[in-house]
Amino acid sequence: MTTQPTAASPATDLAPMLNRLHNTDALVFARTLPARSLDLVFTDPPYASGGLHLSARAQTPTKKYIQSGGKVAYDDFEGDNMDQRAWAFWCHAWLTECRRALKPGGLLACFIDWRQLATLTDVVQAAGLTFRGIAVWDKTPGRFRPRRGGFAQQAEFLVWASRGAMPDRDVYLPGVFPVRLPLPKRHMTEKPLELAREVVRLVPDGGVVCDLFAGSGTFLVAAREAGLDWIGCETNQAYHEIASTRLAAVSGSAAQVA
Repeated sequence: MTTQPTAASPATDLAPMLNRLHNTDALVFARTLPARSLDLVFTDPPYASGGLHLSARAQTPTKKYIQSGGKVAYDDFEGDNMDQRAWAFWCHAWLTECRRALKPGGLLACFIDWRQLATLTDVVQAAGLTFRGIAVWDKTPGRFRPRRGGFAQQAEFLVWASRGAMPDRDVYLPGVFPVRLPLPKRHMTEKPLELAREVVRLVPDGGVVCDLFAGSGTFLVAAREAGLDWIGCETNQAYHEIASTRLAAVSGSAAQVA
């Protein structure tokens, strides 16, 4: 996982990179994106969460997010063990690149949990994006974690922002999405395809959707289904293969990988 300057520099033409799932580091990849080339960055980065103390955050994603005795084994992913300051520094690095790569009026839609929500909204603005609000993914009663004497944890959040003023589009999305994630999952932090299909409606015809943390490929699948151009990366080889297979099934031909 890269946090330091690299030799990567922006490409001059997005076309050779389009409709490809790149197997590389997200920040390195973001630095290669041409300026003003994307309509939507739709992504779900590692939250570096899963606990209130550093010792809890330092656990592997499997130990933090999967209940003991789970029947499905998931591949762990990197980048989920930072403390809050390090995570904010890292997010600022890739969000700054996202702002550069977004077209004027282009959008960011980024998932997060309650622990890192406030930090992400701060960093989004520090990166130069205009914070527009928060949507809610209600996992529904079948997927909540009860808490004795308090409120159930049954939601994650979608922070959205724009690069400057937003163009007028006749699209209206709800602020709450009550969607149950179908099982089995392909990734331990997978998001519902049904919800992703709604988000990509914000992109105009012929637009480009980018996911820097593709995971099992859900957001790119939604973009592909909608007839949009897409571009993404996933550094974990196991998830890269899963996402590539899903994208190939949508397109009817082998997904391009790099």
